[in-house]
Amino acid sequence: MKKYVDVSSLNFRSEPKVTRSNRIGVLHLGQLVDVRSDADDNFVKASANIDGVKMDGFLSGNFLRDPVSDEREALIHQAITEWKRFNFGLGKEHKKPYFEFVGEMWKAIGMVDRKDLDDIFLDGKDRGVPWSAAAISFMVRNAGKALPESKYLDFCFAAAHSRYVHDSIVRRNKNDETSPFWGFDLHERRPKLGDIVCRGRGKGKLDFDIASRKNKFSSHCDIIVRIKTDSVIAIGGNVAHSVKVTEYEKTPSGFLDDSKKAYALLANRH
Repeated sequence: MKKYVDVSSLNFRSEPKVTRSNRIGVLHLGQLVDVRSDADDNFVKASANIDGVKMDGFLSGNFLRDPVSDEREALIHQAITEWKRFNFGLGKEHKKPYFEFVGEMWKAIGMVDRKDLDDIFLDGKDRGVPWSAAAISFMVRNAGKALPESKYLDFCFAAAHSRYVHDSIVRRNKNDETSPFWGFDLHERRPKLGDIVCRGRGKGKLDFDIASRKNKFSSHCDIIVRIKTDSVIAIGGNVAHSVKVTEYEKTPSGFLDDSKKAYALLANRH
């Protein structure tokens, strides 16, 4: 039975109990495990990939989740892949090799350094140019490439979050079935894995109405990779100069709270 790790890190052990000596590896958020059977004290027997080697062992079944759709899993996987590639948020944009990773994101949407006549692409050393929207576009594009005939490739790839947020709202209003995401106000839709949460940046007031009327405003978005009882965990780029996780609170009724200036939810239509 396939399950996914639903916590930042989870110990993988040689026995169904906790001792100082029986840890054989650490599994990370979103990692796929194959559960074989139940064991004692909430442990399950499973196989998992540890440093490229398939191993059998035991882990707590309390921190595993069931799979969602292949499309949502593909996007979650791409977000977590970038988080890992930036050393779980420790890799800084201007340092090697991380500035090169940022360059890949810019290149994927065709953004060059306009000061250079030789069309050299931007990278993480261009620290005055926010790259968070390029990161989301990169993750969505790579998820689309991993799936046959994916609607992700019809995403509004852009260097600004406002472009694809507005596009998702407009296409929802037009009942556009080809759109990979539809934009909703926070109170309209509860967040799910693989959705995108959007929040305002800076001092200006930003709400869903503004985003539905304009495609130029200051914003930031993250991909939801974990659903908790009172919050969601999401991954985005250019967060503290890296790819990092952010926790967004939920209201008592399960909708996203606006405490971090959240104003919209892009619901994954897969």
